[in-house]
Parts: sequence; structure tokens; C-alpha cells
Amino acid sequence: MNRTMSIDDLRVVIAVANQGSFIAAAHRTHVPTSTVSRAVARFEEAVGVRLFQRTSRRVSLTHEGALLLERAAPLLEELGEVIGKLSDDSQVVAGRLRVTAPMVTGAGPIGAALMSFAEANPKVTVELSLSNAVVDLVESGIDLAFRGGPVEGADLIVQRIGSVPFAIGASRSFVQRELPRRKALDLGALESLPAIIAHPGFVWRFRREDGTVREVQPRARFCVNDPRVAVDAAARGLGLVRSPPDLLAAAGLVVLEPARDVGKPEGRDLFAVYPSRRLVPKRVTMAVEWVARALAGPESPRKRPARS
Repeated sequence: MNRTMSIDDLRVVIAVANQGSFIAAAHRTHVPTSTVSRAVARFEEAVGVRLFQRTSRRVSLTHEGALLLERAAPLLEELGEVIGKLSDDSQVVAGRLRVTAPMVTGAGPIGAALMSFAEANPKVTVELSLSNAVVDLVESGIDLAFRGGPVEGADLIVQRIGSVPFAIGASRSFVQRELPRRKALDLGALESLPAIIAHPGFVWRFRREDGTVREVQPRARFCVNDPRVAVDAAARGLGLVRSPPDLLAAAGLVVLEPARDVGKPEGRDLFAVYPSRRLVPKRVTMAVEWVARALAGPESPRKRPARS
């Protein structure tokens, strides 16, 4: 006796019992009559008893069939209600959202966007951790990460959400001392003047008008992996710094224009990254969309109604 029973087959059996006909049950369940007949036969084989008496004119329940209908039909209805509630609950944006983001963008536009996301979705608890380190999302229990490109990982979903622009800056005293007569930074100045960089050997990338990229290795004067500290070092006159323009402006630094043949400082693509799994929580996908809209501007995500 085969003990493997299908819920779908049970639904068909109950439809036949309620309709009193294979044909009527087929109409009710929107499947061919032959499919109904096979489903009933499979279920009878699984339970090991005959559930229906069949004649050429009518279908009636056996004693066992009537008992099944009495006991199983309410349970099946209750199961449907439970599954429906689970489906409805999955559409509610709620739960804990653990996020990691880089120091500067996390404290800036990403952090601001996540704050407005939390305001619009009061059932979501956001835990934002700022770090430039690349952590294992699954091992660390992180739902969502924002990272600068490039991003690799076969087990990750990676979505570009925008880019961070960069500019070259220095303090006014540094410009007066090192660049008194220069209107633009040529290649020689970029390679010879002291600079604040992320780590020894770090290169600055410049994109020229023809689309080609030039890599320049500055002369390291001070190394630090936090852009905010790097800008502070430049404000003290220690050297050139490559940073987002808003940080340069906030520190009162002078933005220096590279020579035309050098190109423009290349920005850095920003990506949303989350573990690859079949069912991604709605709070994750909504947070990604929210931050992407905030970075794109000019429309504020506060103006968009929360989905619930």
C-alpha cells in the first residue's frame, strides 16, 4: 500500500464528494475529468480503502469516504486559511533588517535613505553597521550590504544602484605652497606631489574624453582607509586627496582640476548586495529600491507611500 498522499489529490476527492460527480468536480477544479479520475484513484490507493461507489449514473461515498469528508474537509479548509494568512503576512514589510555599508556613504546618503525607509515602515527595525571591510553576509547574518565595485560572488545577488563621484582637493596653504602658478594638475604634479591615499601602492583612476582610463600612482605622504580622516589630513596641508566633492567642500578644501590629457577622476559604482536565495524578504528588496531612488534624486523617497 502506497502511503504517499497528495494534498492536491485530497482537494479533488473532496470536490467529487461535494459535487457528487466526476464531471461536476472537473468543472469545479478546472481540470479534465480524466485528471479527476486519476487523482481519486491515486488517493484511494494511498489510503488503502475505496472512498466512492461508482455506477454509470452516479457517484456516492462509501462509509470510509463519508468519514474522510467529515474529518478532512474542515482540516483542509483550515489549512487553506493558514496558507492564505502566511501569504498575506509575507506582503507586510516587517522584521529586522541588518545592513552594512561603507563609512562615508553609509553615514551620508545611504544612512539618510535608510532612516526615511524606517520612518515610512514602522514595523521594520534597521540595524546599520558602517565598515569598509568586506564581510561574509551569510556567516555574519547580514541581510543587505552596500559596496563599492567591483563586486564578486557566485552566491550573491548584485545590483548597481548608483555611483559616487570623486574629485582631487587640497588645502589652500598646500596649493599656495606647491601649486602657486598651476591652473591644472598635470601628470607630473599628480605623481610627484605628496598625497593622502588609502594604502601603499594605491592608484587613482582618471577617465579621459575618449573613454580610456589612466592610472596614476601618487606619492604617499599619509595612508588611511577612512576617507573622512584622509580629508582631515589634507586640510592640515599634508597633500592631495581624492574624495567625494561634498567631503572636500565640508572641509573647506580647494577642488583642483586635472589637466585635459589626464582626464576626470573616475567615480566608483555603488552596489546593493544580498545573499542569493529563492525567497528574498520583501523588506530587503524594498530597501534596495528605496536607497536607489534616493541616490538617483531629485525625488525624495519620503514622498512615496509605504507599501504594506
